[in-house]
This record gives sequence, structure tokens and C-alpha cells, in this order.
Amino acid sequence: GGGGAHRLKLDVVVQSRRDGSLGAAAAALQRALAEQAASLGGLLKAGVALVACAVLPEGLAVPVCLEYALAVGEEASEPSARPLRERLHAQLGLPLDRPLLRTCNALGGGGGGGAPAYLLRSPHEGLAPSGLAGGVISLVQGEYEYYHYLQPTGTGRTDKYDDNGWGCAYRSLQSIISWFRLQRYTSHPNPSHYQIQKTLVDHCGQEADGLLGKKTWLGSQDLGFYLEHALGVQCRFLSCASGHDIAANARQLARHFESQGTPVMIGGGELAFTLLGVDFNERTGEARFLIMDPHYVGPDDLSQIRPKWVGWKSQDSTTHLGTKLFQQGELYNLCLPQRPSCV
Repeated sequence: GGGGAHRLKLDVVVQSRRDGSLGAAAAALQRALAEQAASLGGLLKAGVALVACAVLPEGLAVPVCLEYALAVGEEASEPSARPLRERLHAQLGLPLDRPLLRTCNALGGGGGGGAPAYLLRSPHEGLAPSGLAGGVISLVQGEYEYYHYLQPTGTGRTDKYDDNGWGCAYRSLQSIISWFRLQRYTSHPNPSHYQIQKTLVDHCGQEADGLLGKKTWLGSQDLGFYLEHALGVQCRFLSCASGHDIAANARQLARHFESQGTPVMIGGGELAFTLLGVDFNERTGEARFLIMDPHYVGPDDLSQIRPKWVGWKSQDSTTHLGTKLFQQGELYNLCLPQRPSCV
């Protein structure tokens, strides 16, 4: 307004015949850019950020060019554009329960949230079968990152962080957050151990003296508090009076992976693990568990990690401490994050 200049970032995709001239393609691109600039110009007003991006949701053959007028500084879920996204999801035949047309879905966006390149994504892919006869496999849906002991903590750090012996639940939480970031539900960067503690103290009622800056273990409820405050994610909890009760709940866990598809944190016996799937034989009641173990302290090398640290386990498999994975007589609490139903 007032004759001032505005800088617009344009992003268009045009289709051109393979046997056409370069000049014709350039002219088509120029026309598309001019049309987008005019369209965005019509949305200009105070307090609004104009954003153009191209996305290619799974199931569509060609990219979709989007133009949004977003409220300046709004959160990653971009609520000001939700009504438009809902209409576009319906017009394009896209599911109405997951974000596919947000700016963080833009081609070339990556969704990595600044995560370092050394992090392994979805290390369970390519594993051999569990070996359970007659089982049905239910797995995590979508990519995630593997966090474990002695990696750097937080965003932008390269130095190793020594959380050996106490940080397993923090690492499980970091892996769960990475799932929500890579599915584009959030742009929340991966927090450091201290940032997790500070959030629990400042917003979730935890006592600073016993937690902040200390080598204090977290439980499944703590992960739920953090996810609800920082990401707006609700969690269900499953309590098992004995480790052997986890196998008895294999059917319920399978339903979780089929309906929600999120990684699950298991805490008990002074250890925390991330559960990525179950292989369940409904006839015999036998189950195998796809475990991602945050207690690993070595390099991010798949050949050293699979299948010992990321692999299929039975309830009696041995941990790095020489104990059984799920011990009889130990209390276990599971945190089952729920996938938000939103666009």
C-alpha cells in the first residue's frame, strides 16, 4: 500500500512438450510467474505474509502450485490457511486427516528441520523377517530418525553429549518428534535434553530442583506432557504390571500402528525403548516386537546397528545389561502418541 515496494517469492511449475522449443518453455514460465505475481499482489495487506510454493502429494501425477496469505509469525500448522487447504484437499481427492498442502510440504523443503546428515532415517527398513510363523506385521507409518546415546543433543550441535545411563527416554522422545516433523505435522526442531527439561519445568508442573540440568530419567508420562505442550499431540498410555503383559497387549499395539502409525515409547525396568511395530500371531498369541534401542553408543552405521540395536525381539530377548527385554515383575508404561487429524 502507499506505493511501497513489496518483495514476492514466486514458485511455479509449468509443463512443456519434450519436443517443444526452449523459447516456448521460457515463455510459458514467464506467463505463469506473471500470473502468480498478479494473484499474490491481490492478497497484499498489513500483517500478512504472501507465500507461493509447489507441492506433490503422494497419489498425484503432477505438482500443485499453491498461493497462501498467511498471518505473519503464525505457527507451523498455518491455521489462517486451513479453510483453503480443506477445500483444496476435497477438490484434489486428498485425505482430510493429514497435512499434505502446507508450505512445509513444498518440493525441496526436505522436512528435516535442520537435522544433521549423520542421522539414520527409518533404519528398520530392509530388516529380515521376525521369524514368527503365522504372524501379521503392523509397522510405524512414515519416516523417522534414530536417536541414541552419545549423539549431539539439540539443533545445530556437533559435539557428542554424554547421556549414557540416563538419557534413553530423551532419545526416544527425540525420535518420536522427528516422526511428527518428517510427516509435516510440525516444524518443531529437535530439542536438547536441557530444553526438554525446561519445558517440563516451565509448562508441565515438574520441579526444577529435581530435573533442570540434572541426569534425571524421564517416564512415559513426561513424554506425553512434552508432546502435548510443544507439539499439541495427545497421547494414550498403556500400563502393564509385568513385562509379560506387553505381549498380552500385542493386539492393541497392532491396532495402534495400523490406525495411528506413530512410534511408541516403552519405559520400565530402568530402561526405555522405542517400539516401531509388532508381529502378532492371533491364533497362538505369540508376538515379536520391532525395537529401536536408544542405548547404542557407537557410530551411525547400519552394519553395526542391525539387528542388535534395531531389530525384531521377543519378550525374553537380552538387553545390553543382560536382562530380559520385558521382565516379569517389572512395571512398564507405554506412551502411544496419537496422529493429529488435520490438514
